[in-house]
Amino acid sequence: MSFDFDAGKYAIYLWPAFGISALAFAWMIASSLLTARRWRREAERLQAQLDAERAPETGA
Repeated sequence: MSFDFDAGKYAIYLWPAFGISALAFAWMIASSLLTARRWRREAERLQAQLDAERAPETGA
């Protein structure tokens, strides 16, 4: 399979649009991963806090 990268007279519009789209996708992926990581840490912190509060009740 051979790709034809010649965009002709529209290349000045096409290639920057591809570049901007690629940057936008990379930004969204990175942002999603960082947000998920932050929420996971928060959930683990809250779970540890809940476990610590319950420990004296059970006598463990």
